[in-house]
Amino acid sequence: MKQKRNASSYCNYNDAFTLYDQNRQPNGLQEILHIFRQSRTAVEKQTVLEGGFGTGAYLNHTRHHVKTVYGVEGSEQGFEAAKQKIGDARNVRLRIGNILDLSFSDDFFDAFMVNQVLHHLDTVPSYPNLNRFLNESRRVLKPGGVLTINTCSQKQLDPKSGAYWNYKYLEKAVFALQGRYIPVHSLISRLEKLGFTDISTTIPSGRLFQEHYYRDPLLVLDPDFQKADSIYCFFSEKEIGEANTLVRTAIDDRSVYQHMEHALKRAKKIGEAIIISARKPL
Repeated sequence: MKQKRNASSYCNYNDAFTLYDQNRQPNGLQEILHIFRQSRTAVEKQTVLEGGFGTGAYLNHTRHHVKTVYGVEGSEQGFEAAKQKIGDARNVRLRIGNILDLSFSDDFFDAFMVNQVLHHLDTVPSYPNLNRFLNESRRVLKPGGVLTINTCSQKQLDPKSGAYWNYKYLEKAVFALQGRYIPVHSLISRLEKLGFTDISTTIPSGRLFQEHYYRDPLLVLDPDFQKADSIYCFFSEKEIGEANTLVRTAIDDRSVYQHMEHALKRAKKIGEAIIISARKPL
């Protein structure tokens, strides 16, 4: 059987996307729309691109507020899930492709958003594919158009003091994952070098996971949850088993609940994600 296309540098998202929406939700939607509304073109007249749209949660919401949404996705499973989600919406145009080599003409979009995508682009700490992505973003945006990058900071990912309680039991995988996320200050520096202006950061107020993640520690032991979360791609089956044992022990001695509460408080303070926005000069 022919293997479906998959664009992630470290995880088979064709597997992950079959269960993705059961555990994740689009975080930062209102903040992204607010950024779009700061543009000279009224939001209802904007043509927007989402790169790496996954199962389509963000663009399915955004389509109700803008003129047209285009989407480019590297995973066939994500593409199929998004098509089903949007149904017969007339202002959405989806395609399978590569955000490092977009087929659109120059100066085409009023806005370009990527949501939890950048860490899938590179395998080395110089982040060469990120440069390709930023250059393509600048090319396809209209003058005055805005790029929004929804990502995570190193602080938010920290296994001991970050926003995600289960990362305490996945330290080795978390350190590998952190290596895929360019530090926010370095990302801003690259945007500046490319001539982007009005660069700012926003902490979304929402949550990345569905509600049961924050209440039930047994959830992270579910193979379906692990299949849908790319951090487990950094672990062997043996290492997943060892991590599961740590979680079960913490459940038995009830220390997990204290740590969950601590992570919730940290998330309220530092957020679960960060949005970096930048404009192409007029």
